[in-house]
Amino acid sequence: MRTLLPILGFIVLILFARWFYVCQIKGACGPAEEKVAAEEALRLKTLEVSDGGKLLLTGYDHFSFEVNDFKPIINDNNTLFLDKIANHLQQNPTILLNITGGYGTDEETAASGFFENLGLSRADAVRKLMIQRGISPGRVTLSHNIGTAELRKQPVAFNFYTFAQSVEFTPLAYTFEDMTFSDESFAPDGVEFRPILPLVQYADSVRQYLALHKNKKLSIIGHTDSTGDAKNNLKLGLERAQNTMRYFRELGIPPSQMAAYSEGSKHPVSDNSTEVGKRRNRRINFIIE
Repeated sequence: MRTLLPILGFIVLILFARWFYVCQIKGACGPAEEKVAAEEALRLKTLEVSDGGKLLLTGYDHFSFEVNDFKPIINDNNTLFLDKIANHLQQNPTILLNITGGYGTDEETAASGFFENLGLSRADAVRKLMIQRGISPGRVTLSHNIGTAELRKQPVAFNFYTFAQSVEFTPLAYTFEDMTFSDESFAPDGVEFRPILPLVQYADSVRQYLALHKNKKLSIIGHTDSTGDAKNNLKLGLERAQNTMRYFRELGIPPSQMAAYSEGSKHPVSDNSTEVGKRRNRRINFIIE
């Protein structure tokens, strides 16, 4: 009996590792496409997508979500739309897809997993449906948009693009291996790390993942907006990254599996001429490879 216990323990560990990687990391376990007889009359039938300036799909039903929830309510028309999007990606291996998830100002405090807001959680839920159709997570980036309650009538937008195109700001991945958070975990213009709840949840998942994958390493990269001079921005980004790494180390992640860097203001993801753009550029990026 004693000899069986280590074997059973090893089997349980392997099963957990597989579930964690397939379901939690790769998102291949869900969400299930919940088909309901919703109030279809309330859905706007104006969902469309273009590729290279050419209208590809038009007149489809917009997706639907319950208030404060990120699980999409899928009807047959949505399923057809996703099938055609997946087919277009499979037939054109050089193009990428960006999914923008919207949420209302009245949903800012809704639970969103380890994503920073409900818009990203909704976009990721739709990305999982693309993954289930055989699309690589690396080909689908995410964005978010906040607006009035009216935005919930058009909560998801799709956009094809390629790296060969003149894209001023490259969309962020928001995958487990390439996750980004804003600077809300830091004091204004400060470096003290005070993680918001989604980042706490993400950090715990990273801890579990790195414990199971000793050959993987976490890079923590600080980014700033363009305010001030480049030297100070590099310093600010590095201090924030180092303080973030200190928190991860306190969780039990070995220093040998982590490194902290700063890019300062060199790689903006939005327009630094607006306050909204500056806020998006002030971010902390986590890369696992």
